Amino acid sequence: MAFNFEDNKKDATVLLHTVANELQTDDLNKAGRIFRAVLHAIRDRLHLHEAVHFASQLPIIWKGIFFDQYEPDKVPVKIRDSDEWVNYIRNKNAYAANNDFLLDDEIMFSFRAVFAALQKSISEGPLQLVKESLNQEIQEQLEV
Repeated sequence: MAFNFEDNKKDATVLLHTVANELQTDDLNKAGRIFRAVLHAIRDRLHLHEAVHFASQLPIIWKGIFFDQYEPDKVPVKIRDSDEWVNYIRNKNAYAANNDFLLDDEIMFSFRAVFAALQKSISEGPLQLVKESLNQEIQEQLEV
C-alpha cells in the first residue's frame, strides 16, 4: 500500500476548513491555532487509552498535532468548572491568545465550534468519551 501524502494533506485541510466554517472565519491560521488549542485541552482531559481511541479518528496530520507535546503521565488534568476550562484552553493557545481569544465567551464559542466540526468528521463513540470526560457544567455549554 502506497503512502499518499497528498491524500493526507487533503483530509487534514478538509477538517481545518470545517473548523474554520464553524468558527465563522476565513483565517485558516487562526482556525488552526484554535483547533490545536482545543484538541490539546480535550486530549489532556482524557486517559491515555481514551486519547488514543479519539485520535484514531483524526486525519494523520491532526493526529500528530494532537499528540505534540503530550505528557501521558500528567493526564487526565482536573478541571472543576467552566472557568477553569476556559483558562485551560486559553493557556493551550498562549502564543496567540491575545489575538484569538479576547473574551472568555470567544473561547467557549471556539470550543463549541471545534466540537461541532468534530461531530461532522468523526464517529460518535470517541466524541461521547470526550463529552463524558468533561464535568456537567462544561457539557451543558455544548448544548447552548
